[in-house]
Amino acid sequence: MKRFNRKIDWTTLLLLMLISSEAMFAQKIEFTSENWKIVDNENNQNLDFHTTNYKGKNAFRLGRHKIAKLEGRSFENFVLEMDIAGKAMPGVGFHAKDLFNYEFFYCRVFSGGKEDALQYAPVYNAALPWQIYNMPIYETKAEFKPEEWFHLRVEVFDKKMRAFINDEKSPNMEVELLQDETGEGFLFLKTSFAEAYFANVEIKELTTPFSIKEVQNPNSYLTDWQISEQLEGNIYSQRQYYEWLNDAEKNHTWKSIKAGKNGIVNLVRYFDHPKESIFAKTIIVSETDREATLAFDYTQVLLMVLNGQVVFFGRELDTGNFMRVMDGEEKILLSLKEGDNKLVFWIRSDDEWQDANPRYLGRKQAMNWGFIARLE
Repeated sequence: MKRFNRKIDWTTLLLLMLISSEAMFAQKIEFTSENWKIVDNENNQNLDFHTTNYKGKNAFRLGRHKIAKLEGRSFENFVLEMDIAGKAMPGVGFHAKDLFNYEFFYCRVFSGGKEDALQYAPVYNAALPWQIYNMPIYETKAEFKPEEWFHLRVEVFDKKMRAFINDEKSPNMEVELLQDETGEGFLFLKTSFAEAYFANVEIKELTTPFSIKEVQNPNSYLTDWQISEQLEGNIYSQRQYYEWLNDAEKNHTWKSIKAGKNGIVNLVRYFDHPKESIFAKTIIVSETDREATLAFDYTQVLLMVLNGQVVFFGRELDTGNFMRVMDGEEKILLSLKEGDNKLVFWIRSDDEWQDANPRYLGRKQAMNWGFIARLE
């Protein structure tokens, strides 16, 4: 009997030690000016720190278009938990190399219950490409209400992330992280278009990997492209297009790139300051003279030329889905010849929007700039 009791005592002690160890590694991040640095995203100015009581919780108030950077700490594999209340799009950046390159997850509080309530996007060169990375993988459903508290839990291990809203047992979102140039990095909170409140921020190291559900994509995309240097201004005629392209062919340094996950070409990652437009070209090899359907979509404006002939010109006007880049939203018939076929895109970013949108860290730039293309 004594041996039996001694075994129970050791088991209980071990359990208490594990619980104590887990609690010890959990860090509650206090709302102090030593822990958090506040930056105005519109003009890149440092701001004062504000706490308040919001609907029964001791909260950190972050005004519209503001960033709160957690000072002096970096994280790679972690669990982040917090309570949030907001009107628009509060979010969290992590694995941040700087405030221009990081992973970003945010909540569209006004879209509670809808398919775009949660959003993930890799941020390169300060561009948030929310139109390019969308449903059903990078935008998902969650339940919350504007200006009411909800709980967020984000788990990150290696290149995987999953997020849970309130008491959900299954993840509301699970994705493979796509920012290839960041790893361990700092963390920050961010607001867009309206203020938000944050409470009970806690973070701890995650030592156990987890798996995520991967969505299988059976499509084969045009993946190998060359892109020109950046261009400024609009193209208004075919003559102007040919003049610009000839100049770019002679005088630009072209860069070879590959489409990313699910065929997405995200152009902002190749320019320190993404602005207006570029040429992108590829070669389609055909064994015979034939017609083939090109399924594609793009940001803002696209002029498409095949073997020197204009075959498409369009401007994104589908405000029903807020101009998201959707696989196969546009389709045209291409007349391919036997052998090599040169396909050229002149593709414009959403820079025209930036006159109405807030600046990022004080500068005007493109946010969404890219395309997707495949032969059916």
